[in-house]
Amino acid sequence: MVSDGVYCALVTPLTESGELDLDGLDRLIERVLQGGVTGISPVGSTGEGSRLTAEQRHRVVERVRESVPADLPVIAAPSTAVPPRIADEISALADLGSDAVLLAPPMAYALGDRDVRSYYETIADSSALPIVMYHIPQLTGVPVTPAVVGELAGHERIVGIKDSSRDFDNFQLFCYAAAGAAQFSVFTGSDTQLLAAVAAGGAGTIAASANVVPELGVQLYQAARDQDWPTARALQQRLHGVVAAARAAGYPTGWKAALEICGVCPAHPAPPALPPEPERVAALRTRLRELEVLGA
Repeated sequence: MVSDGVYCALVTPLTESGELDLDGLDRLIERVLQGGVTGISPVGSTGEGSRLTAEQRHRVVERVRESVPADLPVIAAPSTAVPPRIADEISALADLGSDAVLLAPPMAYALGDRDVRSYYETIADSSALPIVMYHIPQLTGVPVTPAVVGELAGHERIVGIKDSSRDFDNFQLFCYAAAGAAQFSVFTGSDTQLLAAVAAGGAGTIAASANVVPELGVQLYQAARDQDWPTARALQQRLHGVVAAARAAGYPTGWKAALEICGVCPAHPAPPALPPEPERVAALRTRLRELEVLGA
């Protein structure tokens, strides 16, 4: 089941030709586990899931499940938004060992609350796995509103939401809407807001930064839970610096560039994306050194 804490929105290491870099993936998983994360969320937006083949996505999920302890949750992301195909995809992810799925609403066409609610209810009613809704309107163009969260939080197969909108007012409204549902978790996808999210009653984060500095997010989460506010504020400031540096190099290519700088895996993005410009990588390297992510 999905528990509170810090989950890694896992990057997908690739070769220059676009094939999976399994050695790089193994090194990345080891890094994330050593950082103490609560769980791993592969092949989502940070993992470029929509740009991978079904075979690649499934191989990543399989490798993650093989590599992590049985009690560590894996929350994989389906790449399709066609309801009949989603059911098959969720079943396949269940067979590969995923514990839940991270599911965004269909993108491109405008949908109202009634459409989004029906979409999630229809899928959840027959889903082989629990569903964590994914609110990332800057990519999908479709919001999941607090009203919809309030209506769906009581569904036995809908167990949470990841809010990557970077709108903290909206995050708070999600928490308020789901307050009566004990099994429903509200995660922030914006690790720059992790301290505020925990203070507001959020469950933690599903974060890209956990690829590079997993221990930083874990320490911040624990300090906030312990109400050690001076420590939490200092950790949040440092994490904010890491996130801002990676974002400046592009998304998700900045995180891949940071991992290459750290010696984990090459920075090759999934086609048709190109690697970040050399000057951006140089600036990222300098900033990571300043933030003591790298040694001198």
